[in-house]
Amino acid sequence: MKRAQPSFLNAIENSVDRRRRPRPISRIRLETLLADDRQSCVSLPQGSSMAPTEVLDEVLEEQYEQDGNELKEEETVKVCLRLRPYAKITFKIKDKTLIARCQGENQSSSEKHYTFSNVFDENVSQAEVYDCCIRPTIRPTIGEPGATFLTYGTSGSGKTYTLLGTEEQPGIVPRSIEQIYEELYDNISTEPSLKMECMKPIPLSDESVLDELRKLRMIKTHLQGSEESTAIISDIIQNQHQFQPLEMGDKRVFIWISFVEIYNENVYDLLTVDGDYGKRKPMKVLSNDGNAYIKGLSTLYAGTKEDAYNLLQYGLQSATYGATDVNSNSSRSHSIFTVTVITHSVSTQRISQSVYKFCDLAGSERLKKTGTTGDRLKEAQKINTSLLVLGRCLETVHKNQKSKRINDLVPVRDSKLTMIIQSALLGKEPMTMIVNVYPTEEFYDENLNVLNFSSIAKQIVISKEPKIMKAPHSTRYSFFLSQAISSPSSKIDTNQLLLEYESMKHENDRLLAEAEQKNAEIVCLKKKLAIQEFQLRNELTDNFQQHFAKMEESYQLRIQSAQELAILPFKHQLAVLEKKLKSKEQTIMEMEDEQDDYEKKLKAYEEELNTYRLQQSRVRRLSV
Repeated sequence: MKRAQPSFLNAIENSVDRRRRPRPISRIRLETLLADDRQSCVSLPQGSSMAPTEVLDEVLEEQYEQDGNELKEEETVKVCLRLRPYAKITFKIKDKTLIARCQGENQSSSEKHYTFSNVFDENVSQAEVYDCCIRPTIRPTIGEPGATFLTYGTSGSGKTYTLLGTEEQPGIVPRSIEQIYEELYDNISTEPSLKMECMKPIPLSDESVLDELRKLRMIKTHLQGSEESTAIISDIIQNQHQFQPLEMGDKRVFIWISFVEIYNENVYDLLTVDGDYGKRKPMKVLSNDGNAYIKGLSTLYAGTKEDAYNLLQYGLQSATYGATDVNSNSSRSHSIFTVTVITHSVSTQRISQSVYKFCDLAGSERLKKTGTTGDRLKEAQKINTSLLVLGRCLETVHKNQKSKRINDLVPVRDSKLTMIIQSALLGKEPMTMIVNVYPTEEFYDENLNVLNFSSIAKQIVISKEPKIMKAPHSTRYSFFLSQAISSPSSKIDTNQLLLEYESMKHENDRLLAEAEQKNAEIVCLKKKLAIQEFQLRNELTDNFQQHFAKMEESYQLRIQSAQELAILPFKHQLAVLEKKLKSKEQTIMEMEDEQDDYEKKLKAYEEELNTYRLQQSRVRRLSV
């Protein structure tokens, strides 16, 4: 008979199998079973009809029993269970295991065991849940990529209460804000001069910094009167946890916050300032080297924890809620509150970021019990679809990590939720899932689906890349002490080693004092050098000014002499031309005098001609 395929709705338990034997998660190398010792191969007895594959399964199962039962808890996804207070609980709790018995049956074989990292009943406070599940994971100073925190469960099981809480009992998001800002208080920059865009660090200009501060002021104007509530929440958290500032040296910290919701498989920005809520547009989810980011997402700077609280409250006012038969204020979308901590080392010029995502998943619903119709029905269908895709992703990742065959493609692109949190689903960063259960008989089947879903999540292994750490700077004192302790005579002459230790300690203190004195002298010499440099620069400036003045005078003289030399030939030519002009004028005057003489002669000839003509006319008359 063919074995049924596993499903996230009815997951295979990691503690008991069909033969009642431990089922480990660790992988076994088949090469070690076959290559090293050929005689260790299993031989079938004569007359046996068992198939070779079944024999190999037997060998592997026996080897599994020898290797161990489970991986270390810190290597897998952390899954915690929290039960909502109820008078009659339908489950049994034993240490970190929840025992579920099928209804109507009393046989022990019908029980199902679910093991969690932590189990919190109705008497556990919000502070204890945070200290156990969230606080150890938030470590922005180490340079880790961050973490993803999910609250999962049926509708009305207390997911939003665990994530956000109330003013008297704050949830994990306000407590995380307090931890981040209190531990990094001395190093948080007041101005947003560095930002991550498309997974790349970009320094902001002065205009961009003013624009970011303007957006933050606009949000504060919309939330007038929230300072008192923020102060009350902060005081309650500080009294319960008492966070202390951390030593970070010359590092500067920039904290950016974004808030989105996934409503009907569309991603919407909850921190938009310039746009209109009624006309908001869905956003695209892109990926860069396996890291997802949302194109055009509003990421606002929060220089103080009050700014972070304001951004959280402003985003919650824009989230989508609705009433059902189960919950009067039910979340109709998946909301993701992201805190990005950027660390910049001034000395080494290295930039690292830690991204913390707080995901409030909408509750899985059965339409018969919630009574949803119309738009609420469409919302429920989209919610259940995205949760189904999330379950398939977890199941595929677990299957790929468990087998050595060709890995199946994880369907992270089938849902916007899985695209955004794909780094955590693929085991690249820590993920903590808080499973909320409302332990009533009415929701017994829904709670079993939630428990089966979480059992797969707990088996996913987080792959951590090895970090390259710098070797510590050694001194004469540390070198001598390490050599003395590792020497063969260290166990014999302990008193001498202690005396040498004390003397070297005093010498180390003396050298440190001398080093401080030298540093002070260096500072004083630097000041003197700066003064001398200033005086020298002034002297050089004066000398250069005088030199340039003399050069200007000499150049003026050279220009004047060059002008005179250039004018001389033209002066000679001008004199020659003037002489020629005078001679021409004289010639013209002489020609004019000759012309006058000719004109006078012409007049005399004309008069003689006229007199001759008169005489001729008289002669003709007399002859007639």
